[in-house]
Amino acid sequence: MHMLKWFVGALALLALACGEVSEPSTPVVRDGEGLLELPLVSTSAGRTYRLVGATFDITGPQNATITDTTAETVLLPLMAGTYTLQMNGDWHVERTDAPGVTVPVTLVSPNPMSFTLTEGETRPVRFLFKVPGDGTVDVGIGVDTGGWISGTIHFDSRPPPPPGSPPDVFADVGGRQIPYVISYESATVTRTLDYGSYLTTIQTSPVTVQFGGATGAAFQQQVVSALQGRTLTFSISSDGSPTTYVSALIVENMERGVRFELMLNTPLASGVDANGYAILRPTDFTGGFAELRAANSGSVNGLMLGGTLAPR
Repeated sequence: MHMLKWFVGALALLALACGEVSEPSTPVVRDGEGLLELPLVSTSAGRTYRLVGATFDITGPQNATITDTTAETVLLPLMAGTYTLQMNGDWHVERTDAPGVTVPVTLVSPNPMSFTLTEGETRPVRFLFKVPGDGTVDVGIGVDTGGWISGTIHFDSRPPPPPGSPPDVFADVGGRQIPYVISYESATVTRTLDYGSYLTTIQTSPVTVQFGGATGAAFQQQVVSALQGRTLTFSISSDGSPTTYVSALIVENMERGVRFELMLNTPLASGVDANGYAILRPTDFTGGFAELRAANSGSVNGLMLGGTLAPR
């Protein structure tokens, strides 16, 4: 067993305003509103990082745009409700001690992505970026040292629920293509040789699960929130050839009856090391099958339309 030594970062990078306004110094939260707390700069491991050049558009109970991201933190009251957030512009990330020098990052969060704000709530909304290198990045949230799987799922259509039945939490994703990401901060890896199969098992730390688009308040509150902070264990096997196979990836909350399962239907071309074990690096896949299950709403299936698995 060993902890993976890739360093990556998760950046909470979201800025909003009603119109194009700068950060209010003392925002007043009125009845029916919640508060977005949006840090754009943070320090980790002695280094400070900033998002540069991004603009943000939000649609929902209030439509909002921001183009001025010079503030370190934006505190913005918004009416409670479900919103869709789009990050635009020629954005990049810099270290503040090296202005003008771009830090290489990969955006793994869906863009646009949805979130729900309730009355009286202070809510951060996070775009997740992965940063390889010898440092860590922490802009607005904790340090991330792990991997991810991301892609798009085309969910099956949903029939109308029978009269008198509970609301269908999958109503807003049925029949649609929805981007997703499962991201984890760290992982423990074990390698075993089992009956001629070279098996690499990854056990993750608590995960972050995100879905893109306007997926609805019930879906966000009952499904997505239940999956946050759970763990994921999966394996990658090989017979020693360059082809590798991935087991099912399952994130579930048994107490709340929520389960998210992904099954790749094609082998990965990640390659193997000199000992025959899978090389842990970002690798694209072409398809697979997905299932989401929730108490009182049954399940919804979908086709995975490709994506990336990065088992760091």
